[in-house]
Amino acid sequence: MRITTNMVMRNYQNSLYDNLGGLESARKQVDTEMRISSAYEDPGAAANAAVLKSRYARNEDYLNNLESVEKWFDEQESAVYQVGQITTQIADNYSIAALTDTAGETGRDTYAEQLRNLQNTMVQFLNSKFGDTFVLGGNAGTQDAPFELSDDGKTLLYRGVDVNDPANAAVLDRLASETSFVDIGYGMTFDAAGNIVPSTALDASLPGITVVGYGQNADGTSQNLVLLAGQMAEILEADTFDREEYEKLWTQFKEGADELQDSLTKIGTKTNMVETTISKLEDEKIAIQDQFNNEIGIDPALAITNYSYAMYTYNSALKVGTGILGPSLLDFLA
Repeated sequence: MRITTNMVMRNYQNSLYDNLGGLESARKQVDTEMRISSAYEDPGAAANAAVLKSRYARNEDYLNNLESVEKWFDEQESAVYQVGQITTQIADNYSIAALTDTAGETGRDTYAEQLRNLQNTMVQFLNSKFGDTFVLGGNAGTQDAPFELSDDGKTLLYRGVDVNDPANAAVLDRLASETSFVDIGYGMTFDAAGNIVPSTALDASLPGITVVGYGQNADGTSQNLVLLAGQMAEILEADTFDREEYEKLWTQFKEGADELQDSLTKIGTKTNMVETTISKLEDEKIAIQDQFNNEIGIDPALAITNYSYAMYTYNSALKVGTGILGPSLLDFLA
């Protein structure tokens, strides 16, 4: 068989292209730190990697949700804590025993003014926002501030509903029981009626009226801390100080202030749950990354070694090409 220069050149070119392809493949391994770049190179590993990618993306979504929920709970806790500080101050410093001038009109007016200021400050904290959303507004979203106090401090509206009117009891109960569930990776499921099963998701809602109370007792005493502060101020402003009525209101306020701490405990429990879940998901994230690397990943040191060898082979092939003879007489006789 006669071997011509053209045949040698064709074989050389084919080999050179193979070397160039190997160099490009090695370069991709260095850049991507992956053993394969196309599914046909290892169909089984590629299929497993696709499943792991889906799990990783879902894990990232859950982590992003939880980080947002954690910040949301931080804002809720901050708002409730500030309200709790005010209620504790009133419970400790505005009892009958704490008042130093229950008979003097000037002294009572001073205490009343302070209670009015604290009453308004409570409403401001109850209307705290996270971004554009009121954290204690239940499912009100980005609408108007959930709490609105009248100028005289005698009427408090929650989402437009008077919190002290017995006729609104059913509406207030519904607003107080609002939920806002977040899927955090516990397999959120729905019951036959299409409602979320509470144990499979996290409720991020905290209606503000569950914090400061609503409605009235059997004796007509308000169960709302904001209104109680105003009513205590009103008694102090009266020409004749009603010691018994003030004592009754303060006792009711003290009980409400103690119950408010339960809201802080509930938020703390949810926050701990979020932190635990974040830690679990971060561990799972690392495990998924390890599995992915085992399927189609490549050790960086090995990838660089392969690339260096491919580069050496390619450069050697180029040098060989310079030594190939030019066309001979046999090529022209062919």
